[in-house]
Amino acid sequence: MTYSFADRVYVVTGASRGIGFATAKLLAERGARVALFARDADGVAAAAASIGGSAIGVAVDVGERGPMFAAFERVASVFGRLDGVINNAGATMVCRIETLSEAAVMLQVKANFLGVVYGSQAAIPYLRGNGGGRIVNVTSATVRHPEEFPHLSIYGATKAAAERFTFELREEVKAENIGVTVFSPGTADTTFGGAASAEEAEGAFKRWLDMGPNCDGMMTAKTVAEAIVNCLALPDGTAFDFVELRPNRPTPKALRI
Repeated sequence: MTYSFADRVYVVTGASRGIGFATAKLLAERGARVALFARDADGVAAAAASIGGSAIGVAVDVGERGPMFAAFERVASVFGRLDGVINNAGATMVCRIETLSEAAVMLQVKANFLGVVYGSQAAIPYLRGNGGGRIVNVTSATVRHPEEFPHLSIYGATKAAAERFTFELREEVKAENIGVTVFSPGTADTTFGGAASAEEAEGAFKRWLDMGPNCDGMMTAKTVAEAIVNCLALPDGTAFDFVELRPNRPTPKALRI
């Protein structure tokens, strides 16, 4: 039996571009209504408008608890229900540990960890009130595969923290028919990411090349989005605990910062 997304409502964070936008767009194409969350008010409004009337854009910093709870309240007010959240928002800063600034650390802690915590917390009451739903927390294959790119200490650590949090979350809410999934993608062709400086980027790139001439390639955002949406299309009482999707084609390395 084909799963129906008709009239279901999902929140997707980090949805103004990349994997988040591709996921929101695919959900809308399959009949769902979607709320796109992102910090950039103009960007998220434009992203939602490009999807059409089944989407709204909400400008919010996922690392701020009060605004996140208010954002979920707005979604429930507009759409009348909530069936799931994809906590996809993230930030990375290529930088050696010795030279990490406080701003670089906190940017990643807020987006990669606190955003998952607050997005999950805010969703639970609405999912419970609706008889159940889905929480998909997007992490990173960097947690297990540091060879993907070096000098990502805080990024990898915050994504690992999000995974441990998610496993605990699963145990707390499964009796309420809320399915919880860690979704761990490998390298995808997005604009996500940055470096603390040109010097840091150059140093990390050189180290990456020293690891060998080839990598496993790169996925499209649409491919990753399709896998995320598959995590939502399961019968009640079942959930993927952990999914890791990675490219699988030996490919000459190229700079992606």
